[in-house]
Amino acid sequence: MLTYIIIFPYFYSCTINHIPMKTAYFLPMLLLSVWCKAQGPYPYTEKGKWGLADKNKSVLLKPQFDTIDVFRNGYARVESNKKVGLISTNGALLINPSYTNITNAFQDFTAIARNIKGYQIIDIRNDKPIGGLFTDVLPERSSYAKGSYYFVNKDGKMGIFDAQAGKMQGGKYNQVTGFNDPALDQYAIIVTGETYGVIDVTSGREILKPEYDDIEEVYVGNTVYVAAKKGDDKVFYYDASFHTASPGNVQDKPTSAMPVEGEVLNKKAKDMYIYKLGNGKWRVVLENRETNKYKGLDSTDLNGYTNLEYLSYYPNDKNFPSKIKAVRDGKTGVIDMSGKELLPFIYDDVLFREDMVGRYAFIETYLDDKKGVVVAATMKELKKPVLKAILDEDHDRNALLVEMPNGQKGYMDKNTGEIFIPGIKE
Repeated sequence: MLTYIIIFPYFYSCTINHIPMKTAYFLPMLLLSVWCKAQGPYPYTEKGKWGLADKNKSVLLKPQFDTIDVFRNGYARVESNKKVGLISTNGALLINPSYTNITNAFQDFTAIARNIKGYQIIDIRNDKPIGGLFTDVLPERSSYAKGSYYFVNKDGKMGIFDAQAGKMQGGKYNQVTGFNDPALDQYAIIVTGETYGVIDVTSGREILKPEYDDIEEVYVGNTVYVAAKKGDDKVFYYDASFHTASPGNVQDKPTSAMPVEGEVLNKKAKDMYIYKLGNGKWRVVLENRETNKYKGLDSTDLNGYTNLEYLSYYPNDKNFPSKIKAVRDGKTGVIDMSGKELLPFIYDDVLFREDMVGRYAFIETYLDDKKGVVVAATMKELKKPVLKAILDEDHDRNALLVEMPNGQKGYMDKNTGEIFIPGIKE
C-alpha cells in the first residue's frame, strides 16, 4: 500500500542517511473535495460486514454487506456475495444486490445496471428497469436540464435513450459519441456507415445529416467550433449553437487550457539531506541539486542522536518546513533542522504519510503495537496511539479510514479525531 522513493546522495565520503523526499503515500482512491468538517454517513464494520452510521454514531444500516463504496450524488454501491446493489445516504436499500455491476448513479434517479444478459437502466426509486435490455449503455451523457439521456447499443445499432420519457431516439447509427468540450454537451457525433453527422441529444433531431467525411472540434483561442469536412478541400464551420461561422485560423486545442490536476508546475530543487558523521554527530544540509554542480545552501550540526531520518521538507511551510525523525535513548520523536523538538521522545517509531497530491499529511506515531495521528500542518496530536492501523484517506468524508484493535473498521474525522463506529470505546 505504501510507495517509497529512495534518493542516493553520493557527494560526501562519509555515511549518508538517504531518505525519500516524500516518505509514504495513501492509495489514490479519492477525488477533490471542499475542506470542512467530516460528512457522513460513515461505513463501519462488524464481524467483517459493512453497515452505516451517522455523525452521532447511531446505526443507519446494520452491517450486512461485503463492501460499501463512496457515495456519489447521494448513492453508494454495495456488494453482497459478488452481487451489486445501491443504497442511499439515509441507509435505505434502493436496489437489491442482484446485478453483476452498477456502473453509475445520477441525480435524476437512474442507474446503469448489468446482469449476465446485458445492460438495463434502472429507476432507483422503485428498482424497476426502464426501456428493456440493451447490449451496452454508455454513461458519459446524462442529467441534462431537460431530462436524462444515455447513449445505448441495442442489437448492433446505437441511439439515444431518453430515460425520463422511456423512449429511444435514433437507434439506427453505427456509433454515437459525445463531444469533448463542455460547450457542446447538448450534441453528439453520429456515424452511419463511413459518414458523420451531429444530433441534438435532448430532442433526437439531426443537426447535421450524416453526410460528412469527418467532424471534429477546433478552437480559436479557447472558443470551440465544429469543423465538418467533405472531400479534401471543403470544410464547414459551426459555433457551439451550430450556427454557421467563419472562425479564421483554427487549431486542434484551446490556447488557454488550465493546468491538469496533479501536474507538477514548479519542481522543487532545494531539499534537506542528512549526513552521519559518526560518534552520535550528524549534519543536516539544505542543498540545491538542480544541476550536477549542486550547491549547499545551509547546514546544521546536531549531536546526541543514535539515528536521524528525513521525514519531510517544505520550504513554503512557515511553521514547520523541516521534519526529522530522531532517536534518542531508545525512544523516537520529531525535530526540525535546528534541533527543536516538534514531537516528544515517547514513541517507538514515527512515519510521515501524505496523499498523492499533497493535500493532507500526518505523522503516524507508534507505541506498544498501536498507532496514533499527528497532523503535519500543526504538529498537534489528533489521536493518541490507540489504533491498530490507518488504512486510507477519504477526501469526500474528510476522514481517515482506520482499524481498531478489535478488528472493526470505520472513519475518523481529520479535524477532530472522532471515530464514527457505533459502540466503540477508545
